[in-house]
Amino acid sequence: MAVDLYSPCPCGSGKKLKFCCSDLAADIEKVHKMIAGRQPHAALKHVAQLLEQQPERASLLDLRVSIELSMHEFEAARQTIDAYLATHPQNATAHAQQAILIAATETGSLAVAPLQSALERLDDEMPLRVLESVGAVGQALLMEGQLVAARAHLLLYATIAPREDNQGLELLLRMNLQSGMPLLVREYLLLQACPTDVPWRAKFEEATGFAARGLWRRAELALSQLRNEAGAVPEVVYNLALTQGWLGEIEKFAAGLHEYARLEVSQDDATEAEALAQLIDPQLKDPYLETIKQTYVLEDVEALGERLRTDKRVEDYPLEIPEDDPEEMVRPRSTHVLLDRPTPTTGVNIQRKEIPHVVAFLSVYGKRTDREALLEVTTDRGESLEIVESLLSAIAGEGLGKPVDEEVVAEKSISEESLSWRWRLPDDTPVELRRRLLSEERHDAILERWTAAPRAALNNKSPQGAAGDPELKVALLASALIIEQAAVDPGELPLFTKLRTQLGLPQLDSIDPAELDLEHLPLVRIPRLNFAKMAVGPLAELLDRTVLMGANFATLMVAEQLAERTEASDLTPAYRQLIRLEPNYEKAKLWAEKARAWSALKQNSVAQWVLLELELSIERGDSDGVQEMLGEIRTNHLNEPGIADATYRLLYAAGLVAPPQEHPGPVPTDAAPPAQPSAIWTPGDDAPPSAEEGAKQSAIWTP
Repeated sequence: MAVDLYSPCPCGSGKKLKFCCSDLAADIEKVHKMIAGRQPHAALKHVAQLLEQQPERASLLDLRVSIELSMHEFEAARQTIDAYLATHPQNATAHAQQAILIAATETGSLAVAPLQSALERLDDEMPLRVLESVGAVGQALLMEGQLVAARAHLLLYATIAPREDNQGLELLLRMNLQSGMPLLVREYLLLQACPTDVPWRAKFEEATGFAARGLWRRAELALSQLRNEAGAVPEVVYNLALTQGWLGEIEKFAAGLHEYARLEVSQDDATEAEALAQLIDPQLKDPYLETIKQTYVLEDVEALGERLRTDKRVEDYPLEIPEDDPEEMVRPRSTHVLLDRPTPTTGVNIQRKEIPHVVAFLSVYGKRTDREALLEVTTDRGESLEIVESLLSAIAGEGLGKPVDEEVVAEKSISEESLSWRWRLPDDTPVELRRRLLSEERHDAILERWTAAPRAALNNKSPQGAAGDPELKVALLASALIIEQAAVDPGELPLFTKLRTQLGLPQLDSIDPAELDLEHLPLVRIPRLNFAKMAVGPLAELLDRTVLMGANFATLMVAEQLAERTEASDLTPAYRQLIRLEPNYEKAKLWAEKARAWSALKQNSVAQWVLLELELSIERGDSDGVQEMLGEIRTNHLNEPGIADATYRLLYAAGLVAPPQEHPGPVPTDAAPPAQPSAIWTPGDDAPPSAEEGAKQSAIWTP
């Protein structure tokens, strides 16, 4: 492939190759052919030979670094970059290569500074290497968990990348669809406009201009100086916090949002800023609960094994050993879960008070030449520890004795833990009953346990203890918002009304959509819109936005409103979301029936709705529904284009049939839904984690 002489020169000068390093064009083309032919070593050798003659040529240094990085020869790349920067300290590409190296070998946070150095040295042209560094740093920040900075870098990449390059957009979409990520963290945070009639408008707009070009370090400096000059103006404080967040300075970002929430701004703006700060502030350390591992020496491991096998409060729970675990690692001879009561024989009509809770995890180790036989018990300190000790004493007998060692293996926020529970449901518990029990338990968890749990953001008071304290009103509103924005079922709206009443907080008022910028309306406010005042077009656009942002709660509300509009020309997107996201199985099937009726009215095939119902039946373990949908597909839709392939792909994904063949045969009629969900159940099995769990990874000992 011939090198385009009118492409940007690899030296990063911003000029075209023809007008910059044209004398190297033939060699650059040769190197590219070697790389395309999978001959990186030969390419590197050729570049090294050229550098012996021209050791300071920027184009050659850039090529060498790129090849070394592609071969993961990081130390060699570091030395080349050092030489590159020493001879071309103002070259943006050299700094970009340094950012790429640091992102690959250290952290995205450390790579931000050299990337800013590269961006600050650009004119109007964007060298390919600088663009690559923006994406590399963004991806590294994402892997590191720096979500605010990662989103900003990936959005910058998506903005300046060529139209055919969708890598940044794909990563952003994946972030949005990540289960458990709080809506507040998914927002595309925007700079606020300059207040009117201020003498420092020029300085404010200069900082805004820097930020728009990705020059966040310069924007931060300009806004910091303006903050000192103008004081705590909300727009200045907020924009300064944003630029600091985009730079990965998460402590400053959180501090800025906390300050903004205390200023004279609307209650919604203050609450959302404070809630976001609470979610990401590393300085907020909630009072915690310790997870401990106690070790007992066993005199008779066989006797204990027999007791564990026969006691109904103990169940085997085999662990999957990762393939990369060292072979010499000592593995337990058996592993178990300890329940607070035996598992009922059936869960068909089980009540919440009858459900056993997992209270500990047990690992039994046989005797070895270098150590005694051991029992390791992992559980939480506190009330559950007393239960575990009593159960172990009853099961193992007095011979177990006292633990010889105790180790703290994790610390969990009491507030987060109040929203979590570990059930052992009988295997035959119907899926819909599981969901109803979950809803009931979540109701009590929020209104009783969470409101009584201390939170660092409330000065270590519980929400109930902070109620009525005017100094903590915004912080309490933010804490309530964190709980509310994690909802997945619009049927929970009465729960949040009750929560606000219980805490003495104002109820959320309806929002008039007239003259609103719906494209930038915060996701957490969408459910409050007065949808009756919205036309079909804006509703459809809003649905697209909520789907792309993974805002399932808002999606359900918008889709339901849109599906009721008889004047809408295409209700397909609304019905698809309603069928897929509706947590109530019976209600989801009703939406499927409405979708069929609508398609029939439009004289369109109903096959897509049959496929969705099949998918729904598989997910809910409804064997009768699976058979009914397969029969309908076989009878009415099998010959429609793509239906047979789509059916086989769906059944294969569910593990019900062998991989689909190029020319699949008839749709099977004896497919059955997969097994019921895992017997040991936590809230995350059937719903996304809470906002707090999504924002801060909890150390949970449950297998």
